[in-house]
Amino acid sequence: MSSLVSILTPTYNCGRYIHRLLDSVLKQTYPDIEMHVIDDGSTDDTKAVIESYIPKFEQRGYQLHYHYQANQGQSVAINDHLNLIDGEYFVWPDADDFYKTDDAIEVLVHSLENTDDTVGMSRCLLEYLFDKDLSLQRSMSRNRRYSESLFEDCLFGSDDYWYTPGGYMVKTKALKQTIPDLEIYTEHDAGQNWQLMLPVLYSYRCVTVNRVMYSVLMRWTSHSRGQYSARKQVKKRINGYRNTIVATLDRMQAMPEAERQMYIKKINKLYNRKLLENDLMFITNPIRPAIKRFISFFKR
Repeated sequence: MSSLVSILTPTYNCGRYIHRLLDSVLKQTYPDIEMHVIDDGSTDDTKAVIESYIPKFEQRGYQLHYHYQANQGQSVAINDHLNLIDGEYFVWPDADDFYKTDDAIEVLVHSLENTDDTVGMSRCLLEYLFDKDLSLQRSMSRNRRYSESLFEDCLFGSDDYWYTPGGYMVKTKALKQTIPDLEIYTEHDAGQNWQLMLPVLYSYRCVTVNRVMYSVLMRWTSHSRGQYSARKQVKKRINGYRNTIVATLDRMQAMPEAERQMYIKKINKLYNRKLLENDLMFITNPIRPAIKRFISFFKR
């Protein structure tokens, strides 16, 4: 008998996109899937689209559940519904992305089921598509090996790490071991990926399936990938990221206090530099070189 895979997807006004994700789940070769979609206060036809798929999931032998909350952000949507997870494996794809291959979930499950207790997560490679015509923007290369120790790559950012959650799968027991109360830090517009990934990656290895099995939709209005144009808005987003990371580090019981303080110090330095670089973007050209030299001091 196969192990259950739980899918938890927050969505906000993705009525015109989420059908691709739902269709891609319905096409999966893996036999045992439950899916919970958390509607974060959508004002479009998101509810109607999701509910229209419930009988299709039942016919396939899967479960699809619709949940509504007032608009509070993706991290709240995830946090308030993590207790719904019943599966041995857990994925949380974005509502506007979708699985590229029909065997993606099956392959990710197989990549984990024969691993020892030092492995808590697996992932696949991604492709990036333009939203208007689904044309290929770029695809990850299969001609390289990726590290299995990804905590610092996730914490600080690196070429070895990508934050799009749909390509990842976590052993639920690893999630519960590292987040015992299944409660994460929440901040509107700050996302939910660091809160879920960092605790697991600190204590467990992550294996990479060297296949492109997940498609990421690049669209200007995406809640998770949208860009801010105003200086104050960008500053708010940067500080939200910092708050999220520091709060997540503070909650990680497995990390010694001295190590935690070391990482928090580095994060504060990194995000202070990001704030300075943001300010530089709004400063007139003649004095930018001097400001850049000043910022470079903080990179040492």
